[in-house]
Amino acid sequence: MASLKDALLKVGLKETQKPAAANQREKIAKKKVTEEVIHQEQRNFCEACEQIRPDVELYKHRNPTTEAEWICVRCADQLQIADTFRKTAQSDTSIKRMFRREYGATLSPDQIKSPPQGNKPRGPVNGNR
Repeated sequence: MASLKDALLKVGLKETQKPAAANQREKIAKKKVTEEVIHQEQRNFCEACEQIRPDVELYKHRNPTTEAEWICVRCADQLQIADTFRKTAQSDTSIKRMFRREYGATLSPDQIKSPPQGNKPRGPVNGNR
């Protein structure tokens, strides 16, 4: 006598393949991910208005009304932060040389000094921030 499996195959029913696990994804080597993905090449989030803007730059200012350092042009104009406190020229508008300030003079990207690197002490706290 034949088995039940043979009888079902004789009738015309075929064996199905086992499905792969639904939540299982292929494994990617860590080296491959770090080579292909660049994290945060440019900052575009304004900490003052909490919006994504194309003209966000780093300002090392002494304005006591805000704690934000990555600020868009609109907020920097409203907070009356001079362009001399700008430390980066990394935004899309700055790269395309369309960066314009309404409050005070606008510096060219060549005139901007890069921010200090490392964890150097800043000196005594002045109490305004």
